[in-house]
Amino acid sequence: MDRTLELLRSRFGHTELRGLQAPAIEAVLAGRDTVLTIPTGGGKSLCYQLPALVLEGTTLVVSPLIALMQDQVDALRAKGVAATFVNSSLDAPTRAQRLAEAREGAYDLLYVTPERFRSRAFLAALPELNITRLAVDEAHCISEWGHDFRPDYHRLGHYRELLGDPPCIAVTATATPRVVEDVCAALRLDDPLVLRGGIERPNLFMGLSVAESPEERIDLIASRLSEIGGAGIVYSTLIRDLERLHDELVRRGVPSLVYHGKLSQRERRQMQARFMDSTDEVVLATAAFGMGVDKPDIRFVLHAQLPRTVEAWTQEIGRAGRDGEPSWCEAIAHPEDLAVQQEFVRWANPDREFVMQVQRTLSDWGERIATKDEQDLRGELLLKNRRDNRIGITLRWLEVLGATRGSFERGDLELLRELEDDELPASVGTEAKLQRDLSHLLEMWRLASPEDPTETDCRRVELARHFALAEPTSPCGACDRCTSAETWRAEHLARRAAASARPRASERPQPVPAAPSEAAASSRLAGTFARGDWVRIGRHLGRVVRVEGTDARPILVVESVDDLQQRRIDPRRRPVERLER
Repeated sequence: MDRTLELLRSRFGHTELRGLQAPAIEAVLAGRDTVLTIPTGGGKSLCYQLPALVLEGTTLVVSPLIALMQDQVDALRAKGVAATFVNSSLDAPTRAQRLAEAREGAYDLLYVTPERFRSRAFLAALPELNITRLAVDEAHCISEWGHDFRPDYHRLGHYRELLGDPPCIAVTATATPRVVEDVCAALRLDDPLVLRGGIERPNLFMGLSVAESPEERIDLIASRLSEIGGAGIVYSTLIRDLERLHDELVRRGVPSLVYHGKLSQRERRQMQARFMDSTDEVVLATAAFGMGVDKPDIRFVLHAQLPRTVEAWTQEIGRAGRDGEPSWCEAIAHPEDLAVQQEFVRWANPDREFVMQVQRTLSDWGERIATKDEQDLRGELLLKNRRDNRIGITLRWLEVLGATRGSFERGDLELLRELEDDELPASVGTEAKLQRDLSHLLEMWRLASPEDPTETDCRRVELARHFALAEPTSPCGACDRCTSAETWRAEHLARRAAASARPRASERPQPVPAAPSEAAASSRLAGTFARGDWVRIGRHLGRVVRVEGTDARPILVVESVDDLQQRRIDPRRRPVERLER
């Protein structure tokens, strides 16, 4: 391990390994398959990055988010590590060049998304790449028992076989024993070393409470933001609730950013950049925000609605306090959240007939598919409920199983063949999976509102039981069951809050966005518009509430001055004039 420890100091700036890092790295160096679960911020990535510098060949890293890859590779290059990524954010010549460099052994680490294995060019290049190890990040995505299952992850065992079954390390922050079993089976691991850690983050305060009304919940959130200084995240399930919370905080003079999937790519990049560069920004976000954010000084993570699963909650609160400083983590639930989350669970589980119905609709469209988009598909199959995600999930399954190629977003979706019902994985569309997911939601609700109101077990004990880990033997002193929340805030956060008291929104200088390059400005229509812009559409005036879609195919949601109604406007089809302020 001498060489390993020397690289640990010279490249990564650490003098020693922590917790389960040492046995995990020893196993990887020995060529043994490994499954590692340690808390977010506990140094999982180091367990495959460090061995990649010691051993010969290239480590192929499968990671779920394109934005996260860019950040990881930039950080590694700054340390002098030969790393790169290949994904859809690059043009075809750049992807080809990087694969050619990888064939020549130029990289210790090559990052890809699991979807990259669907690329014929990438599959053709695989035999010539000297891939000697496989690392799977966010490995819980493999398991249908996990909280963030993705169909492409489910096929990683097949993709590993294409690579010649190299030694594999699978890492995640959250995994029950059942998820670990699924990961081992799906990746076809051979006698793996399984290392499982718990929530060993004593600097995080954990709290769960139930508000009596939506108004009380907003009051509590506003109160926390005034009591706790520094940067933080407030999560919510519904975009409309994020927007309402944002408006209410503005009314109270509390500035905040908003981040969700219906913003344009440009707006999302701007919001994330502002948050990363700040020491006191608050971002109101859906769960899409966070996996690509490696910010050590997040002082609080609040949930403005009940999280869907215990795994999701622990994953998201783990983004707080990575610098080891005291940080506040609290979920504020309301009984209505249970019904909202039940709908999301149902919409995340399309039945088999619905999958076949989507396929039949695409087939009936024929060549007209080139003129269609996902909204057209929703219009034909869904009468209401814009949040219903069954179509998006079905489209991913059809692509993974080779029935379709391309996407609506790129305008190149095509139906290659029609699947038979028995080609779908056994668990897709089953009542058993739906009931299992609903039971996970109920377990989360019971943590916030236990059946026995006298329940006093430490939150870390409850989490240890959920993940089947060793239970702490003494009170943690940093949860709402072991100590007074008010006392903990006063002792650990009050001084920090006073030092970084938030000025009113009108008093805060607003950064001027960097001007896009001439090429970017001419090729990205969405770059013309942003939230808050005043626009003229014909004879009507309105304010842009948000920009949806992609940079190439934006949709403006405009609130009209005449009747205060919100309308979706496609600036490619209707002239929209941006008014200077």
